Amino acid sequence: EDLFFAGNQVDNRMYINTGDFTFEDVTQAAGLNKPDPRQWSSGVNIVDINRDGLLDIYVCNTLHKDSSLLRNLLYINQGNNNDDIPSFKEMGEAYGIADPSHSSHAQFFDYDNDGDLDLFIGVNVIEGRYPNEFGPIVSDGTNPNRDNLFRNDWDETLGHPVFTDVSLAAGLLQDGYSHSTLIYDFNEDGWQDIYVANDYQSDDLVFINNQDGTFTDQARKMFKHFSLSAMGSDVADINNDGAADLFVTEMQPYYNKRKKLFQGGSNYQNTILTERYGYTYQYPRNTLQLNRGTNPETGLPIFSDIGMFAHVQETDWSWATLFADFDNDGWKDIYIANGFPKDVTDRDFSDFRASAGTVASNDMLLSHIPEVKSPNFLFHNTGNLDFENVTEEWGLKIPSFSNGAAYADLDNDGDLDLITNNIDDPAFIFENRSNSGRHYLRVKLNGSQKNPDAFGAIVSLKFDDQIQQLHLLSGRGYLSKSESTLHFGLDDRTEIPELEVIWPDGKRSTLTNVAADQVLVVDYNETSAAPGQDNLQSPKPIFASATVQHDLQYKEQAYDYIDFNFQRTIPHKFSQYGSSISVGDVNGDGLEDVFLPSTGGFPQHWFIQQEGGHFTEKTVTYKEDEKLLEEETGSLLFDADGDGDLDLYLVRGSAQFKAGSELYKDVLYLNDGKGEFTLTTGALPEITANGSCVKAADFDLDGDLDLFVGSRVLPSAYPLPDRSFLLRNDSESGQVKFTDVTEHYSPALIEPGLISDALWTDFNNDHRPDLILAGEWMPIRFFQNDGEGFTEITDQSGLAGQTGWWNSLAAADLDLDGDIDYIAGNFGENIYYQCTSDEPIRIYGKDLDKNGTIDPLISCYWQDSLGERHEYLYHPRADLVKQFVGIRKKFNTHGAYGEATVPEMFTKEEMADALILNARWMKSSVIENLGNGQFAIRALPIEAQLAPLYGILPKDVNNDGQPDLLLVGNDFGMEVQQGRADAFAGLVLINQGNWDFKPLSIAESHFTIMGEGRGLVSLLSDQQQELILGTQHRDSLRVFTYTEHPDNGYIPLTSGEVKAVYHLKNGQTRVEEWYWGSSFMSQRGRYLTISPEVESVEVMNGSGKQTRLIDGNGIL
Repeated sequence: EDLFFAGNQVDNRMYINTGDFTFEDVTQAAGLNKPDPRQWSSGVNIVDINRDGLLDIYVCNTLHKDSSLLRNLLYINQGNNNDDIPSFKEMGEAYGIADPSHSSHAQFFDYDNDGDLDLFIGVNVIEGRYPNEFGPIVSDGTNPNRDNLFRNDWDETLGHPVFTDVSLAAGLLQDGYSHSTLIYDFNEDGWQDIYVANDYQSDDLVFINNQDGTFTDQARKMFKHFSLSAMGSDVADINNDGAADLFVTEMQPYYNKRKKLFQGGSNYQNTILTERYGYTYQYPRNTLQLNRGTNPETGLPIFSDIGMFAHVQETDWSWATLFADFDNDGWKDIYIANGFPKDVTDRDFSDFRASAGTVASNDMLLSHIPEVKSPNFLFHNTGNLDFENVTEEWGLKIPSFSNGAAYADLDNDGDLDLITNNIDDPAFIFENRSNSGRHYLRVKLNGSQKNPDAFGAIVSLKFDDQIQQLHLLSGRGYLSKSESTLHFGLDDRTEIPELEVIWPDGKRSTLTNVAADQVLVVDYNETSAAPGQDNLQSPKPIFASATVQHDLQYKEQAYDYIDFNFQRTIPHKFSQYGSSISVGDVNGDGLEDVFLPSTGGFPQHWFIQQEGGHFTEKTVTYKEDEKLLEEETGSLLFDADGDGDLDLYLVRGSAQFKAGSELYKDVLYLNDGKGEFTLTTGALPEITANGSCVKAADFDLDGDLDLFVGSRVLPSAYPLPDRSFLLRNDSESGQVKFTDVTEHYSPALIEPGLISDALWTDFNNDHRPDLILAGEWMPIRFFQNDGEGFTEITDQSGLAGQTGWWNSLAAADLDLDGDIDYIAGNFGENIYYQCTSDEPIRIYGKDLDKNGTIDPLISCYWQDSLGERHEYLYHPRADLVKQFVGIRKKFNTHGAYGEATVPEMFTKEEMADALILNARWMKSSVIENLGNGQFAIRALPIEAQLAPLYGILPKDVNNDGQPDLLLVGNDFGMEVQQGRADAFAGLVLINQGNWDFKPLSIAESHFTIMGEGRGLVSLLSDQQQELILGTQHRDSLRVFTYTEHPDNGYIPLTSGEVKAVYHLKNGQTRVEEWYWGSSFMSQRGRYLTISPEVESVEVMNGSGKQTRLIDGNGIL
């Protein structure tokens, strides 16, 4: 492989590879000097554009205002001269692609499926408004910074193509600042689509090919968010599941001082303007977008950013990125080119310029701009969606100003070498000397007559346990093109059972039993290229959307409240959880109904089930405030007064009002038996805490239902907790009364923490309901019911050290051993707040400036400039100054603030009376009940760690007798440096026994809840079918049913039945409990399910007495 380098203030250069890593500069002899030395060249493509078997060179130009200096250059290969040096002739004008549009990079591909190569050019020019300024998106084609598309029209007379600009006709109308482009068939319809990574405020674009010569930007239907100032990009399959993933670079620094110099103050106004003007959310960090599969409702793939989980989100001022297997282990690694000569984002320089700009000369100002000369990065793919930084270990830790990069096997030894273009320094040529002994396969494609380079082809290696796949593009990374030979690492495999080539026209070639360690040439014209067809049968999904069929159309409405205005340094909002969902038969007709409470300012909704399984909507107002400002964070349908019907308890919360406000007052509504509810007074103690949940159980075993009411944060005083309550049901003779017995039964439950969820469950099998609590900055807390009160056994449970940001609790006998195990939703590991047992996240809560408000300071462990890890404050200096102005005096520059560790910032005396809490375990988990108050914790699979987990529904979805798990989550209310935690798309985990849970793909489940998933419940329809309902904050209720309805029997429970023992036909036993409220903001239907695997079921009441014995046919 030979090398071509584009220069900006220097000439372009071409080097012939003469072997043994020596190269000869043949630029002048080849005729490749710039026509005008002032031209500023950017992107480069190598392509046989005229189908003569010789590789031509296309060079993009930019920067200047003079259009003559902007024209792109096309060098047509004339063949080798007498010195065996290729000779080139510049013919851009003759071919119609001497485009003067400030081109950044180009892609050759066949957009109209006529067999030849058309041309897409990314454009980056700043004209008009400041590029980071919000404003209406220009999508009418009038902005000069829109991209260009040229159609290839072959001219028989000229013997070469002439390109026609079809940009406007093709619908490429959106403005942007293109840094890099990718070509990939995102929706797998056989037509190539376009990804454009845009700088500044402009969205990245995904132009989906409409198959008629036009494109439509569908980015927002596929991606939850993007990198803000997107730079380089690449596409490849990082987890060998056959679906291509994306990586896009940005500028987030990787050690603390640089972070603090880079980060400005948090500005929630950007979020508001993003929504107002219709932008996609964007964040200043690299994004690794995992392809989750095709959304069954749009036909487009769903992508989730997992960059923080994979530890690749911050590599400083980054440019090129490349996916490639550099160690031949079968997994694609990530290379990132890095550096910038003048760091104009440095906050200390910005402050200096603001103060000295009126007196300092431009030269003086320029001399004070710091450099960002930092090493490039190489991340090794460990095979589990995680990447290890091996930059130093693999010999690449050399500071540089690097931009473009490419890979090629320069010495033909079976591994990939690296080439990187540097500013003001010689280029890097990194020889790969891994000598791992691992095997490889290199595939060289000879394409069709019209597309001899075979750009757009896909090569797949198929093994029993995985698929390796590569896509051949005309350019990738940043302004660059790597070798066209596709390189596969094989680890210890010496043979490939099946190799498939999908050619650009859709035809397929298949080879079997291909030997490793060779360059395999596959020729379109010499293989039996058959018309494309999918040999694999798509699995029939478990679920199908059923919202419309059952008339359950509902969308939660909510105002956007800005919690950060009152405490700037909190990690996330407390006003953005939305409202709960409760299921129960409220009108006594034997059919389960649905209650949907509301956020502040809106009424509540009932959906009353009718015969045939349809629902009728009923809007009600169970609020006293004339503006309906009360917000329900918990709801419970239960029989409060013992008259046999379901009454309604509403917990008020959301932290939007002052502590103790009447708008937080909990209320109880009594049912008349027909589904009409009346507010009762005097039944409850005065509860005006910022509530979060309500759960019921007969904890004193007197035959009625008592309550636990949990509360979260004391409003505007995070991380201090508000009050929680144990309410004993002392109703008698028709008089409803609940008594606060918290102090009597368990004083520890008065302020047990920032409670997010609670669960009444018999964890020690003594037939008394015990209590488990989940919350933020705390472990899962266990309170054992001893008949006289509740004794906390957390310290003896084995889980005291697993402090986390716990969100939710659910229960099932997951291992079929006769006791109840637990599922606990945590915040996951795809966030900036990374922790371990040795390096926890901490929060310090104290009124530091003595102004009457708590100043919350969050810390975590990050690197310093030498790679040593220390505890630093998380917050940008500007945020901390607004929260605690005293920090300005201690550290008067961003750099000094970034160098100071937490122990250096505050003395022990200053923090002596602060509330200090830790989080050491952020993984959503299953908790095995070992008996005797002992538990063991296990992390759920990786797919469950990609976002905060809220709704959890244990459900045997495949009828094998083992409880599987349905999960929903996401949190869009994170502080703005972190951005929306949005990687969940809904998840089904199949219980395979022995604590092994298999994640189903979207294709296998069709269970998709992509917004802020909150409540998750099941109910029984009149058609003896189960429905799954999932709520989303500020979004639509999602309803699912089984595509193949299981051969199950369903039996409603009486109010006193709380437990069952299932005897399975295989001899195993499974225990199940039923709850008055379980999982986050959820109350599911109460019925038992008899699947074909069930021999019999023993049903019991709260005291353990058998109430019914049911055989496998549902007969008593």
